[in-house]
Amino acid sequence: MKKHYTHRNLSTCFALLFFAAMALVGATTANAQDTVNPLIATTGPNVLGAGHIQWNTALKWDHFKTAIQIDIYGANTDLRFGIGSRAELTLGVRAYHEDFNLDISGYNGTVMDDRHLFDDHTGIAPSVGARLLLYEGKAWLPKVTFYTSVALATITGRKWTADETLVQPTIGLSFRNNLGKGWMLDYTLDFSWNRHFPRQDYHPASLSVFARWLATDRLLLSAGFSTPGWAEIFKGVFEVRYLATPNLQLTLQGGLSGGSGLGAVSSTVETNLLAGVSWMIK
Repeated sequence: MKKHYTHRNLSTCFALLFFAAMALVGATTANAQDTVNPLIATTGPNVLGAGHIQWNTALKWDHFKTAIQIDIYGANTDLRFGIGSRAELTLGVRAYHEDFNLDISGYNGTVMDDRHLFDDHTGIAPSVGARLLLYEGKAWLPKVTFYTSVALATITGRKWTADETLVQPTIGLSFRNNLGKGWMLDYTLDFSWNRHFPRQDYHPASLSVFARWLATDRLLLSAGFSTPGWAEIFKGVFEVRYLATPNLQLTLQGGLSGGSGLGAVSSTVETNLLAGVSWMIK
């Protein structure tokens, strides 16, 4: 019972922070938009700017290989709304399906189908979020943006437990240092509670660091690492963003990680692929 009260209090806290961030919009007047290139202006800690709307969608595949093999197939979509010069609102939906297979070849040379021991399941999580530019950055001081979101995730299809709905609040800070000649360093730190989407319920803190290079006016290359997962210690990520038109961006991302594993499994390897499209509606 105490756990339920804790989640309720956390959800209330995040809701208050969300509306407080929106209330600060009217008190800010500085120009928050990088105008050098749309690839720069819509990544990292930048906000869209007043009146802009951006639609993002992506397909994602995650593969975990241990004695338990897990494949997660997901689709994400969201709308970003620029509010004032320093803030934006985000509405999104995430969905995934998780498949399990248990490799017991060391025992009898066969692979046991997940129907016998594990329960495949599907999740969907609508969310609402906000971003607020706190500091524009100057010299060696980074640009700083506060962000928060609350998702309401529903998990269905479990064989051993009843279907459930989970509240997933997140709070974080995003930073950017401009290093000159098209080079940028982006890094984020966030905390989440009860994040089960997908399988994120073990490590509430997440850190990511990315070096970005605007190679041409149409091509942004990024490489870095993150520590976001249920079993990862370190995940290396490479990303390519291509500006097909001034309003249309294409994204391809790949990741590889190793970790401490789950339960009695001593180690795990994870690979990730993501393909996405971003369209600046106006």
